[in-house]
Amino acid sequence: MVQSEALLTRDGLFDKSVYGTEKKKASSSSKSKRRGALKRNNESSGKMKVYHGYLASSYHTAIISGFSLISSYLESVASSGNRVKAVVIGLGAGSLPMFLHGCMQSMQIEGVELDPVMLNLARDYFGFTEDKRMKVHIADGIQFVRDYRNLFSAGNEVLLSSNGSCKLSDAESRSTAIDIIIVDVDSSDSSSGLRCPAADFVEDSFLQNVKDTLSEQGLFVINLVSRSPAIKDAVVSRMKEVFSHLFCIQLEGEVNLVLFGLCSESHIEEDCIPDAALKLDKLLKSEHPEISQSITDAAKKLKRLK
Repeated sequence: MVQSEALLTRDGLFDKSVYGTEKKKASSSSKSKRRGALKRNNESSGKMKVYHGYLASSYHTAIISGFSLISSYLESVASSGNRVKAVVIGLGAGSLPMFLHGCMQSMQIEGVELDPVMLNLARDYFGFTEDKRMKVHIADGIQFVRDYRNLFSAGNEVLLSSNGSCKLSDAESRSTAIDIIIVDVDSSDSSSGLRCPAADFVEDSFLQNVKDTLSEQGLFVINLVSRSPAIKDAVVSRMKEVFSHLFCIQLEGEVNLVLFGLCSESHIEEDCIPDAALKLDKLLKSEHPEISQSITDAAKKLKRLK
């Protein structure tokens, strides 16, 4: 069963009064358990459409708020006319990458999804689309990062194909270091004590490959869902060993712990985060102040772990 959450609006128009109501209802588990059927977009054209400027899950808001930690870097990339390169492992309904695609024009997004059925569901029922700034690769996320790291660390420019393979690029399809990697995938093995992500995504080898793949100012984000304090502590300990700095947001009343690993030796002080969040807000260019405010408020909950 595939479950996710999105906001349906009539003719794609947004009613801000809905936002506050729905945010209270939204589940912040890695894949929402809110029920409700969505009709195919082509069957309800001109009537009800998925609105991609809305963040249905509070953990998505937390993930984006963590961009505040590198907002100065994101600003410098955008002002230079270059693109921020982000990889989202775990497509789901595509709501997070679609929100980023709409709000951050300077971002190139590469989605990585293991199951092609998920991509078809996202397209057919949740209005997910691809273009020059949004590509999806059907691949194993761990293998994707490993392949990218092996080629990029050897000094090669990388070409990403739709089937997830990485190879040397030509002059027209060159790829540089990744700036942001987000891991948001469910675990199919509940015996590990992790609901999200699968245990392989928090192994030392994967974490090190992530760091080696990221740019010098890169950011790694992982949505960690477990009811075991011991498991959470173990993951935090591993990330402290790999990343120069580590921050987190613990969602209120939820088991989600969103972790942010930074590659740069320089760091932002906690008392500077509100200003950094305002800088991020200008970069996001959301059409809705209430949504921007929720991201800014979430950034204020960032806590330094290292």
